[in-house]
Amino acid sequence: MMGFALILQMNPNKMKVFIIIFFFLFNFQTYSQKQNNPAKEFNHLSASEIDQYLPRLHKAHPSFDDRLRVIALRRLGTPYYLKAIGDGKGYDSNPVFNIRTTNCTAFILTNVALASARSYQQANSAMAHINYYPVPAGQNPINYRNRIHYTSHRLKSSNYFYLITDSIAVKSEQRTINLILNRQQDGSRFLPIGWEKQIELNYIPRKHITKDLLKRFPKVCGVGIVRKELFAKGIIIGHEGMVLDGKYFIHASLFAGKVVKEDFYRYTRKRRVTDGKFVCDGIVIYRMKEVRE
Repeated sequence: MMGFALILQMNPNKMKVFIIIFFFLFNFQTYSQKQNNPAKEFNHLSASEIDQYLPRLHKAHPSFDDRLRVIALRRLGTPYYLKAIGDGKGYDSNPVFNIRTTNCTAFILTNVALASARSYQQANSAMAHINYYPVPAGQNPINYRNRIHYTSHRLKSSNYFYLITDSIAVKSEQRTINLILNRQQDGSRFLPIGWEKQIELNYIPRKHITKDLLKRFPKVCGVGIVRKELFAKGIIIGHEGMVLDGKYFIHASLFAGKVVKEDFYRYTRKRRVTDGKFVCDGIVIYRMKEVRE
């Protein structure tokens, strides 16, 4: 690189040209960085800036799935934080809605909330429907015990998520798991919520996740990652994210420490650095629905 002393030796005209070129290149690089990392700006948007952004998003993308896609990609780079969302009070006082940080499930839930809403407050309010079980009219659903803690049960019971695994894979490409959610092998409960639920779930084992299978995926969908090692804890799905175009996996990665985009087929073949185990033993596939309440 040209030394500072050499620059000082230039004649005034050459120095002016150099300075103009330098600032042009510097500003272009800064612009490029912003374009390549829009999530750095998105996860720092204020509530009023979200209020301005969401109506424009609806106008530009009338389709709910298209809005999900745009939001997911805009949030690339958002920092990972295990306790990104909570109930705003009580046992888990973390915020009900949060775009500053995220975890894998919070990423999905807040994407649905944002894609459904036209304001920050609407997105915040949507979480009461997305992340909690229904309650009688007049009651507040937001509390730790009423939260939908298990992705597998959310996909079987929520009005805003529905499984499509059976329409993607034939019977011979699937396996079925039966267990009691939240009941560990020793009979104790994994979470202190006084809740257990017998569940049966069809999933596609890793060996049947082929590139041909991925061609059957819708353009935008969610995937739950089955991890067999968690069965003993009363858990089926240990991770989740969005798949775009049957190829790109957008998810909040604990390992990367942020929301990342990677090849989904390759992801299903990855092994953990810590113990060499596959990160994925199988998948379930689901769609997301707009909250209109």
